[in-house]
Amino acid sequence: MAEFNSLSLYLHIPFCVKRCGYCDFYSNTEFDREIISKTLDKILISLECSLSELRPNKIATIYIGGGTPSLIPPAALGAFLESMNSMLGVVEEFSIEANPESLSREFLEVLAECRVDRISLGVQTYSNELLNWLGRSGGTSALDRAENLLDELWNGRLSRDLLAAIPYRKDRLNRDIDRASVNSPGHISVYELTVEEQSSLAEDSKKLGELPDEKTAVLEWETALRRLKEIGYVRYEVSNFAIPGEESQHNLAYWRMQPYLGVGPGAFSTIPDDRSLAVRRSETGNLHTWLSLPTGSYVESELSVRDFALEHFIMGMRMSEGISTENFGRIFELDPAKLVPKALSRRIASGDVISKGGRIRPSVPGMDFVDSILMDFALELDEFCWPASYDWP
Repeated sequence: MAEFNSLSLYLHIPFCVKRCGYCDFYSNTEFDREIISKTLDKILISLECSLSELRPNKIATIYIGGGTPSLIPPAALGAFLESMNSMLGVVEEFSIEANPESLSREFLEVLAECRVDRISLGVQTYSNELLNWLGRSGGTSALDRAENLLDELWNGRLSRDLLAAIPYRKDRLNRDIDRASVNSPGHISVYELTVEEQSSLAEDSKKLGELPDEKTAVLEWETALRRLKEIGYVRYEVSNFAIPGEESQHNLAYWRMQPYLGVGPGAFSTIPDDRSLAVRRSETGNLHTWLSLPTGSYVESELSVRDFALEHFIMGMRMSEGISTENFGRIFELDPAKLVPKALSRRIASGDVISKGGRIRPSVPGMDFVDSILMDFALELDEFCWPASYDWP
């Protein structure tokens, strides 16, 4: 493997009480304490095996997601985190996802004891009616209880996740933002609901008919952006807003195309190989198959120059900071502006993109048209005659 400075870790906990109607992440609703224990043990074994192979100079960030990590019994979670900490040492940022209905006093105490410093709370909405529509467990009573526990016990960093483009209720999203910003958490994410093909929502014509039309969704989003700005949250990525200094360092590692290792059923990684090419690693998205396979059973494929360069555009243009021409040039020995001169010129003229100070980035209004911008860029990238290799990271 190529030597590289830092690595971010994503650990996938695949357990959920039930699948939300809109979700297509891998999760398993049939489990018991024995299955949880076996899964945690294998994550630790797989993690140790991968790190001995990769040998990064340091672990920068850890993110435990799912699924619902807060479903793990506190004693089992504590033992798991202690084992991981002894393996990894102190990291710059240690995040974990939690759902309101399973967040408990004991869970928060374990996190504080085990150096977890950031919680991402899956709120989605504070409307009981819309939580039911989404298929979320617990409703607003679970949310209220979780928020009270956080106020009482949690001294670390906090992010609250909300959903936009769900059935329209006047001023609903702005009310959710106001509630989510109580006590000034450092971070708020507002994701637009997407109807994924593999979700149950995609097959529910009645619910699909209740979704807002494009004009309504755009107006709701625009008012939400204004509200977030008014209360001090900076839009540093298409769907993510932070008080300056409170950005998610783990997610920034993804968007800045830094190496990351995913461990667990359905997890993905992007890591360098011994030729300094990016390798996409994927683990099977079936818990019982994953548990039965030998450690180190995954599928790998190298990313071509064109595909990896396109990923730099896709990820970089999601951020307000955009693409660093210096970093891109170091990896590909190419100027990104010269790869898409026609599309870039058009988008600069339209005010959607800014090319200045060694960066190509979306303008403030351009962040709402990133998909369209990227389609223009991708068409021009397909016309380019690519070199044979690149040097990453």
